[in-house]
Amino acid sequence: MTERFAAFISYSHADAAAARWLHHRLETFRMPRALVGTETPFGPVQRRLLPSFRDRDELAASGDLGGELRAALAASRFQIVLCSPRAAQSKWVNEEILSFKRLHGEQRTLALILSGEPYAGDARECFPPALRFRLGADQSLSDAPAEPIAADMRPGKDGRRLALLKIIAGIAGVPLDALVRRDAARRQRRLMWVTAASLAVAAVTIGLAIYAEGQRRVAVRQRELADKSLDFLIGTFQIANPATENPRTITALTILDRASRRAAGELSDEPGVSARLLRATGEIYANLGVAKEAERDLKIALARLPPRGEERARAMLLLARIYRQRGDAAASTRAIQAATGSYDRGSPDADELDADVAERRGRIATLEGNYLASADLLGEAAQRYVALPGDHREDAARAWLNQGEALLQIGRIAEAERVFSRARTVFAGLFGRDHVRTADAIRNQARADLEAGRLDSARRRADEALAIYERVLDPGHPLIGMALILQGRVLTRAGQTGPALQSFDRARDLYGKLYGPQSFQVADAQFYAAQADLIARRPQDALSRADFVKAVYDREYGPDDPDQAELLELRSRILLAAGRKADAAQACRSALALRQRIHAKPGSESARQPCSSLT
Repeated sequence: MTERFAAFISYSHADAAAARWLHHRLETFRMPRALVGTETPFGPVQRRLLPSFRDRDELAASGDLGGELRAALAASRFQIVLCSPRAAQSKWVNEEILSFKRLHGEQRTLALILSGEPYAGDARECFPPALRFRLGADQSLSDAPAEPIAADMRPGKDGRRLALLKIIAGIAGVPLDALVRRDAARRQRRLMWVTAASLAVAAVTIGLAIYAEGQRRVAVRQRELADKSLDFLIGTFQIANPATENPRTITALTILDRASRRAAGELSDEPGVSARLLRATGEIYANLGVAKEAERDLKIALARLPPRGEERARAMLLLARIYRQRGDAAASTRAIQAATGSYDRGSPDADELDADVAERRGRIATLEGNYLASADLLGEAAQRYVALPGDHREDAARAWLNQGEALLQIGRIAEAERVFSRARTVFAGLFGRDHVRTADAIRNQARADLEAGRLDSARRRADEALAIYERVLDPGHPLIGMALILQGRVLTRAGQTGPALQSFDRARDLYGKLYGPQSFQVADAQFYAAQADLIARRPQDALSRADFVKAVYDREYGPDDPDQAELLELRSRILLAAGRKADAAQACRSALALRQRIHAKPGSESARQPCSSLT
């Protein structure tokens, strides 16, 4: 019979809480990437286990297990028995064990001890009879002792975590030591992940980097490197002065800064390990929105990496991301070109790197205003991610989100809504509602609502995304600024200019602290604030903001950028509201002339309203 379930969980209903805990852990456990694809007696290891079966209803009084439970027993790879004195006395647990053994043999029934004592023979006994003894030739219970494989959750024994890993190793067919080692690395990176999920990468990256480097060295060097790695981990998570450092106030950034300093300094004599660690800390800084430190660590890592290799390509692509976020399309393009020249097309991760390159190029096309090219490149990146082996749903959904943004800019709202919805479904399934990625998808759905004129839905979704960001991110994260600008745009469209200006000013202040008061991000916030001032009939305030935006756009974008045309159109409307009709008409003519030049570049259309009625 085809296996539908990784395990059938047998338990006394007095132990229902433990059964629910185990069921949840099995169904949400993600196998370490290093083990995915490993051949086992049950086939290649998958990222997630098959579902587990847990009956939620009491069995009928007839004494028969029932067709549904028998079918589930037959379709299960393993049986997990939650052992306690109550389970040992349960007729139904015993019957499930007998039925499973008759279907699958003796070796696939695993025991998870909750309480009591195995083989006690008295009221403390936790093993049901069918677990303690083997089946005879006639398939009835014999008096031959069985030796079930057991994990022990009792105090002083395995504990919950190790017991769970023993069970998972058994049903997945992977070595326990490999699973424990990789799970320990994953748990250490979770400690660092306090404000953003990407911080979880650190501990695994540390473990894998040090392990990989150590494999290339002789036995003495392996021992030295292991000692250094242990000192690094202990020192990174150690409280420097327990008398003055409060553990409850130590942030993820505190730990990350410590890891960065130690990787750059104390491990400088191990350039391979140091470079991998610094690439990891650089990526985490970038995910947290701390661009300066991210760039610093990545550049140190590049200086210590070989001139070619996949690790170097990944570091260069991360730098390209930072440059793009800063608005420097030229530097980002150079970094991508350097990355593509750093790895061979036949290397193991070449397909994944090719997808990343397509995604980065698509994002630069967005920055340059070439939205049609951006939509095509990001769609290509999503297709590449979907075609990759392993679980790349998060990567594909991220590409869909960015593709939808480009589609919005060229007025293809229905297509944008489809990819936004697809991305939200993926992120919510992977991470749940309160996650940055899910909030990104909700924010983009709000943008589509705004473009389609659905203001009630746009406001609800914009507020929802902002609330999630403020719960899970540092107060100065740039995503909060993006959500504030969107919230302000929705409020402006609804005629609520006072609250809208409050949102725009909050975004301006946040970006000013993060990127500097003359950054293009600050200018974008001021652009939308000028629109709100115009609607509020404050043309002088609007004109002052527009003048500031022009100075920044001239410096950052040059004369032929689509944002310059949009600014000229806004300026013409402001001048008209101020009674300067001739100046307004001149600004509008300049905007239309610029748009004619821009439209010669395919994909450079804009979604903001033109001013042609003034000419």
